[in-house]
Amino acid sequence: MNELTRKVKQVLERYCEEFPEVNVDRDYYPFKLNEELGECIKAYLMYTDRGRQKGLSKEEIRYEFENELADVFGFLLLFADHEHVDLEEVLKRKWLSRLSD
Repeated sequence: MNELTRKVKQVLERYCEEFPEVNVDRDYYPFKLNEELGECIKAYLMYTDRGRQKGLSKEEIRYEFENELADVFGFLLLFADHEHVDLEEVLKRKWLSRLSD
């Protein structure tokens, strides 16, 4: 997961170079995560026939849903990294520890 986080951070660095007017401060990460989750839910609603299809095929909608889910995951990695949270360790502690019971 560390390698994946490193690469996602590189993408954000390039984004910041391209759009220097974007203020990437501490609040940026949770706000962007929330924005991306909203876009993901919107695509999911379309995919599950509970939102307007906008003339898109199921395959196109599925593709958008997958992309938005990737955005959510990417920003979750960035948010955790920025707050010095080792998601892998926390996941082991919070979730995977239940497997040893």
